[in-house]
Amino acid sequence: MLKTLIQRSDRLAEIAQRLGFALWQLQELEGATAQYFVLRARASRGMGIREGATLINKAQSKTFGATVCELKKTGLLSANLEKRFEDLLKERNWLVHASRATSRNAVNNDASMHRLLVRVDSIADEATTLLKELEILAVQYVTEHGVSMQDIAAETDRLLDHWHAEI
Repeated sequence: MLKTLIQRSDRLAEIAQRLGFALWQLQELEGATAQYFVLRARASRGMGIREGATLINKAQSKTFGATVCELKKTGLLSANLEKRFEDLLKERNWLVHASRATSRNAVNNDASMHRLLVRVDSIADEATTLLKELEILAVQYVTEHGVSMQDIAAETDRLLDHWHAEI
């Protein structure tokens, strides 16, 4: 009995860790997607940091699905990227709204846990990959509009210093 309880506890800990990481990556992607949308569809040259921040805050207050829909409407993503975002959105919604109900046996059974973790890890991996894709697109866009890689690196360093100072 004790061995079974310890196994269940260990499975639950592993599941919770992997779920947490997947959610973390999805949240990063949701924020970056909103920023990319603002950069490409709402921002204008010379608008200023305050107005840009307002637009980003407004975009980030919307659901991930709404942002993906807006990106599709504006045609800012290739057909391949649109499909990947749509597929990830479906998986994200499953993770947030149905994963526990559809994976109840994962705490009790190694095979069920494995199936769940493969799916959860796939979600985290795709979110991470899409983050990198958005970074490439954003850098390409801003460099085409006169921002140097040195300016990008300096702003990145400034933001990282700010974030680390808050911790």
